[in-house]
Amino acid sequence: MQLENKTLYYIYDPMCSWCYAYEESITQLQEQLPSELKFKAILGGLAEDCTTPMPADTQAMIQQAWRQIQTTVPSIQFNFDFWTKNTPYRSTYPACRAILAAKNQSSDFSVPMRKAIQETYYQQAKNPSLDSILIECAAQIDLDMTQFKQDFFSPETNEKLTEQRHFARRLGVRSYPSLSLAVNHEPYALPIDYNTIDITLEQIHTLLATQSIDSPCVRNCCLNTDDMCLGCFRSLDEITHWAFTNNTEKQSILEHAKQRKIEHNKTLI
Repeated sequence: MQLENKTLYYIYDPMCSWCYAYEESITQLQEQLPSELKFKAILGGLAEDCTTPMPADTQAMIQQAWRQIQTTVPSIQFNFDFWTKNTPYRSTYPACRAILAAKNQSSDFSVPMRKAIQETYYQQAKNPSLDSILIECAAQIDLDMTQFKQDFFSPETNEKLTEQRHFARRLGVRSYPSLSLAVNHEPYALPIDYNTIDITLEQIHTLLATQSIDSPCVRNCCLNTDDMCLGCFRSLDEITHWAFTNNTEKQSILEHAKQRKIEHNKTLI
């Protein structure tokens, strides 16, 4: 996947409880985005495929997160019967693949499938880590079930998920939900507030209006093991915070990047 300029990326996982808490806000944000911006949802993939029951301490941690969310976002409530009616698994990749399979029929099915999974999980206390439950969700939104099953289990769908997960890492995302705005071909992390979109919108307008030293991005984004881009030789932190630094700081970053490039090239000799 390539970074698309003037695009707001929403990085989430359908089985992330904080993403569920952000549903109303992300809908409002999409409705109020400046007309010049595109919107794209990216599946970050919270937990890989696993058939081992979730440890008790992990179950307790997630239940505590649910309680914290109910306090932080009073409009959100969870059905705690999930924890007594199911054998929980720390596995969200199947739910991510289900959304990609739904999207394969039409992009219009992505959000309904996401909401169906969340409703099934958080309100109906069913386990969307299971293929059978995800197939039920697909039937609820009237997908072509023959095509859905074929796409859901296909290697191509898993490859798409891998591509989106890697793209999320390139954006510097380490938690969900996250927002990243691409301006001047640079990704910038945006603040998230679960009860208002005002702070996020303000930051978006600020970024779009900022005029400063051009980004050194050469459209060859490749992070090494130290999270340094081998295209522009900035660190991941310097890239994601570029728009929020003043010109003096930008100049300093460019000088450091120049030195890193020199040192890197020495190792190739």
